[in-house]
This record gives sequence, C-alpha cells and structure tokens, in this order.
Amino acid sequence: MRSKLAFKNMTANLLLQVIVFLSGIILPRFILEAYGSSVNGMITSVNQFLTYLGLAEAGVGTATVVALYNPLALKRTDEVNSILSASRRFYNRSGMLFLGLVLVLVYVYPFLISQQLDNGLVRGMILVLAGSTLVDYFFLGKYRVLLTANQEGYVVALIQSAGTVVNMVVSILLIYMGSSVLVVKAVATGVYMLRLFLVKAYAKRRYPQLDFHAEPKENALKQKNAALLHQVVSIIVNNTDTAILTVCLGSRSLLEVSVYGTYMLVVNAVNQLMTSFSNGLTAGFGEVIAKGEDEVLKKSYSSYEYMYMVILFIVIACMGVLILPFIKVYTINLKDVEYVRPVLGALFTLIVLMQNVRIPGLTIICAAGHYKETRRQAILEAIIHLVVSLSFVWKFGMAGVLAGAVCSYGYRSCDIVLYNNKYLIKGSGKMSFIRIFRNGVAVGVLICLGIFIIPQEMTSFISWFFYAAGMGSAAVVIIVAVNYLAEPQEFKELLVRVKGILGKR
Repeated sequence: MRSKLAFKNMTANLLLQVIVFLSGIILPRFILEAYGSSVNGMITSVNQFLTYLGLAEAGVGTATVVALYNPLALKRTDEVNSILSASRRFYNRSGMLFLGLVLVLVYVYPFLISQQLDNGLVRGMILVLAGSTLVDYFFLGKYRVLLTANQEGYVVALIQSAGTVVNMVVSILLIYMGSSVLVVKAVATGVYMLRLFLVKAYAKRRYPQLDFHAEPKENALKQKNAALLHQVVSIIVNNTDTAILTVCLGSRSLLEVSVYGTYMLVVNAVNQLMTSFSNGLTAGFGEVIAKGEDEVLKKSYSSYEYMYMVILFIVIACMGVLILPFIKVYTINLKDVEYVRPVLGALFTLIVLMQNVRIPGLTIICAAGHYKETRRQAILEAIIHLVVSLSFVWKFGMAGVLAGAVCSYGYRSCDIVLYNNKYLIKGSGKMSFIRIFRNGVAVGVLICLGIFIIPQEMTSFISWFFYAAGMGSAAVVIIVAVNYLAEPQEFKELLVRVKGILGKR
C-alpha cells in the first residue's frame, strides 16, 4: 500500500512538473515578445520578493506535516484534528502578517527599480501576484498539509495540473487579444484560486471526521521555529540572486533580471522535475521512520538514491549541452539585451547539479523532522551564499552571484550526505559519494562530446528538439549502462520493486 501511494504521488508530481515546465517555457515567451524584457524582469523580481515575504508562514506547513506523520500512522483522529486546528490558527496569523508586508512592498518596490516602469503597473502587479498566496494562507494550507502528510499529495498535484493548463490557455488568449499584462496576470491568479474549492471538496468527502476548530494542540508544532529557520535559509540561498541583481545593478537591473529569469526557466523546470521524485516519497519515509522500521528504511533509501542519481545525471548531461542552444532559439527575436552567455550556461548547469544531488539525503532529513539538528549547517550555507555573491557581484555581475550559489550548494550537499551517514542511515555515505563520482565522470565525458557534436547556435525549436532527442537517448543509454555495470544487483532490485508497484495497479 505504501509503495502504491508513493507511486501515485511520484506520477502525479511528475505530471504536474511537466505541465509547469511547459507553461513556464511557453507563457514567458509570449510575455517577453508582447511586453518586453523590462516587464518580464519586473514580474520575475516581484515574484522573488513575494517569496521572501512568504516567510510569514513561519514554518507552520512543514512542522504540521511532520507532526501529523505519527498520529495518522496510528489512526489517532482526535490528535490529528488538534494539530490541524493549531495549524489553522497559525496560518490565519501568518496570512495577516503577509498582507501587511505586501502593503509595505507595494510602497517600497518602485523605488528599488529606479522608476524603470510605471508605478501604477508595478504596484498593481504586486497585489495581483500576492493574491494566490493569501488564498493559500487563509483557506488552502490546512487541507494541503493533511493530504501531504497522509501520502495523498497526488490529489493536490492533479488539481494544480489542470489549473495550470487552464491558466496558460486563458493567458495566451488574453495576450492575443491585446490585454494589458496586469489583466493577464489577474485572470491567471483568479484561475489559480479556483483549485481551493476542489481540494476542499475532496478533503471533506475523504475525511468526514475533520474538525479544524477542535482544541488546538499548539505544542505539537514544536518544530515550526526550526522549520522556519530552514525556510529562511532556503529563501536566501534559492531566491536572493534576483534581489541582489535588482538592488546592485542600477538602471539595467530589470534587463539583467530578465536574462537571469530566462535561464531560471530551464533551472526551475529541471528542479521541479527532480523534486517530483522526492515530494511523493517524503511522507512514506516519514511513516517508516515513525514506525522504527530501520531495515526497510535502509533498503528503500538505497533503491531511491540509486534511481534518483541515474535520472539526475541523465538530465544534467542534457542540460549541459542543450541549455545555450535553447536560450538562443527562445530569445531569437529579442535584441534589447544579450541572452546567450556561455559562462552563465555552465554556471547554471553546475548549480542544478549541486542543488539536486542532495535531494535523496534531504528527503530523509525532512521525513525524520531533523530541522533543529541541522540549523547550524543551514545557516552556514546562507552565509557562504551571501558573502561570495556580494563580494563578486560588483566585478563579475550575474556570474559573481551564481558563483556564490555554486559554493553554498556544494558545501551543503556534502554536509547532507555526511549527516545522513552519521545520524539517519548509517553507512550510506560512502556509497552516495561513489555514485556521485562515477556519474559525474560519465556526465563530464558526455558533455564534452555533446558540445563538440551538437551545434550551439540554432535558429528553430525543430532543430533543437531533434538534437535534444539524440542527446537524451545517448545519455540514457550510457548513464544506465554505467550504473548497471557498477551495481547490477541494485539495478535488478529496483526493477523488481517497480514491477511490483505496477503489478498492484
């Protein structure tokens, strides 16, 4: 049953990430061509600042999911309701705080971009983009954490997939009709909000015993402060680049942010794809840990990491070769700023590797709720990122900021493997580093050969897709072969596990 739910979550999350990827690639292209790089840069920048304000959530969601693992596994309904009641109260407080911070941003943000766009447009965009987060705080969050903790995150993922498709279609139609960018984003936000009703209806039917007004058990969310710290670190490490570029690069900041945002379309797509393989498994690992099934945890983790590394390094090989040709074709009609920069292509590829190679270990840390225990490492990661980025941005611009990301991700990824080995799955570290090394060597060879064979200057997506298919096929064959030859027994066990899951369907 646990494997079947994990498969459902992985499949639904994978579908969601594919749809989000397509929307994230297609829609910004229409916005770039219809409204220009400055408007695109403004939207990217505002979204990042709203992410900072999302700290108002104060770790409630993460702490609630962790707190729910044990009572859900043991079917203690009263305790579940008490935890959800506490979560509802915290979400409401967070929503009010977020709203206040958004109003401050509405006033302050136009001064940060040196009047590069009309103030009314900028302020209206902030309010529109903040709308979906407010709905999450006041209405949706409490249902989402319940479904996630009970391994039913696939329901939210499927509903969000449908909403993303409708959102993209409606937005493109409005752009073709000549609507303003503010109208386009307002309608998109409205469509996004509709998912609330579907998620709420499912949760009420699936859990008729739900009571969000039970006596709140606020001490159950004892991990929320530690989780908040990790959220702060995550935002600093993953979202500070845009803020640094916006503040430090003066009158050209929005153009540079547009370049950064365009590369991030690829980065986010890859990250979302890889995260889909962990989001569906965290709750399952949380149940295993809650029940103390150590041997099951060790074997399941090994299979998960093995599979994850194969997929990750196939993706990295393709990204390293194909990112610059993609950017060239994607921005072929844009002349207001140079988008194709080889140094950026290499740095973004390295960042994606450093970000994602930690995911298997991080999945276990999250499932175990070890937020308090890993605070110092997380703080050090943020410090490294800020110090290096701010030291280099003035001389090297965007490349200097990305160097900060590479350094911080590199440190933290190594630390997570070592922490997992010492405290959670003892003896796993050596094999993790071996898997990273052998796949890294194979990918290095693939990228060198790929860049030599595949043209880095293309003029159509048809050509790009043709070469991408060839590169993808070569990467799959070589990476799978390398890992099969290195660990044939692990490969066979993974196949048996997958067949067993599919056979139960």
